[in-house]
Amino acid sequence: MKKKILPITILLSIFIINTPDAQVRVNLNVNIGQRPAWGLPGNYAGDFYYFPEIDVYYNIPQRRFVYLDRGNWIYVNDLPRAYRGFDLYRGQKIVINDPNPFIRPNYYRERYGRQYMAYRPPVVIVDKRRGHDRDDDRWERRGHDRRRW
Repeated sequence: MKKKILPITILLSIFIINTPDAQVRVNLNVNIGQRPAWGLPGNYAGDFYYFPEIDVYYNIPQRRFVYLDRGNWIYVNDLPRAYRGFDLYRGQKIVINDPNPFIRPNYYRERYGRQYMAYRPPVVIVDKRRGHDRDDDRWERRGHDRRRW
């Protein structure tokens, strides 16, 4: 019996050692709702950006631009030829939390169109309250810093 067990264990060990590794590698990269690089930072609800300057929507989950052409809504991967020079990083973007914002485009044009139609650089809001800090130069302007020796 020992004579049979020894060759069987040797054969099994050789078989186990020489068996190729059966590895299944599945690489699935799903980015659901990932914002584009030029998108707005932060977490917010909404599947569309609206660019009021060029009257174009961007569908975030599908990563496609949506625009009106001769009465039909067109889905494209890139901006239309007329807007290729538009800077997506600097342009005004409005987050739209509506599954189909192009059903009522006049609403968004009226709401955002007047204030965003002409491109303006981003506005930096500064607190205008004057205080007595190191940047307050009112004291020096009055001549109080002049010393008479």
